[in-house]
Amino acid sequence: MTDAAVTFSTAGILVAVAAPLLLTVALALVARAVPPAVRVPGVPGGVGGLMLVFFFFLAAEATFVLFQFGRAAGEAAGVIAMDASFAWPALKTIIPQGVAAVGMVVMLLLLTVGRSPGALYGAVVAFWVAGPVADFLRMPLLGVPFDVSQNFMGISVFTIIATCYLLFSTRTSLLYGTRSGRQIAARYEAIRKTNEA
Repeated sequence: MTDAAVTFSTAGILVAVAAPLLLTVALALVARAVPPAVRVPGVPGGVGGLMLVFFFFLAAEATFVLFQFGRAAGEAAGVIAMDASFAWPALKTIIPQGVAAVGMVVMLLLLTVGRSPGALYGAVVAFWVAGPVADFLRMPLLGVPFDVSQNFMGISVFTIIATCYLLFSTRTSLLYGTRSGRQIAARYEAIRKTNEA
């Protein structure tokens, strides 16, 4: 299967721009309704700041991946409808995109409503499944050589930076209650007790 050129109308371009923005706003509203696992006064620990920018990029990628998956699934269904003997080759072409789509949705759900270290680590795993693992699946299933720059979510600088941000940011450590987030809260509490004494 080759990538066909898709021509967007003005309305199509507006939808392509608006969909990630609306998805980001919806995710932010839901995520802000769920309190952070650990709160420290004066330290940003909820969904905001760079986390919102991160949500926007993830929403844009999720929108793109789901669009590609839907288009490819429609093409595969058309091939299968014409000749059922081509069912497996047609389905093989959508497996990597399906894995990427499921990984993106799982990651967004975990980051939005999960407030535990397990949710954070699960989101990081889903992030890598949606990107590099889905890209690597193209090699054995489709015989496509792996190209680092073939996909926004491939093994790229973004994947590495986003993983580091999720695992080492103060905001995410407080939001998901990781060990470092609990240590920050314990230090704050010890300082507060010292100042009160």
